[in-house]
Amino acid sequence: MDCLLCGEPAGDRAGWRALFTDRGRPVVCRSCRDGFVLSNDPPPLSDWAGTQYEGMLDGAVSLYAYNEPMKDFLHRYKFMKDVALARVFAEKVADAVSEAGGTIVPIPVHPGRLKERTFSHVDELLKCAGVPFGQMLDKTAAVTLGKMNRRERMAAEPLFRIRAGINGAPGEYVLFDDLYTTGTTLHHAAAALKQAGARRVTAVTLIRA
Repeated sequence: MDCLLCGEPAGDRAGWRALFTDRGRPVVCRSCRDGFVLSNDPPPLSDWAGTQYEGMLDGAVSLYAYNEPMKDFLHRYKFMKDVALARVFAEKVADAVSEAGGTIVPIPVHPGRLKERTFSHVDELLKCAGVPFGQMLDKTAAVTLGKMNRRERMAAEPLFRIRAGINGAPGEYVLFDDLYTTGTTLHHAAAALKQAGARRVTAVTLIRA
């Protein structure tokens, strides 16, 4: 099989500690694989101390650092709509959300943005990982957080609401998203779940910026 990232042969055998494989077959070559760097530090939830969102997110983990190879991957996958790239990190995602425990809740895309992008990049990562998940949140505004500075992000109006028809959400949940920058998206999503009765909300993201 050819590497999904560069087109060179990906190799004949699975390995690399079960990462970058698809049912035992490598989907990324060694050269591309070596460009990705694991994130060693958890996201700094203490940044939200003293705000209305303090304590809403009980824990978080990000799998990879946002280096140049990862930036290129995310651009191709998310903005150039190369949906096949959702397979690249399938097994790593599956392992991480399984270890987190709880009902998996993907961060939703605003309907207007979904129409523009044609697919939910977060949902597709979970589907390729074979992870069951529940759609519990709706995004209330098509806000582009990337255009805001840190202070503006942390002062943003609530971004999510519980989906219609869900009267309560007792239990434990694991939010899943592609990127942790300041944590605005995840803290807002966690707040919506906590206000609906969730006992514990943690998060897993593919990347930490």
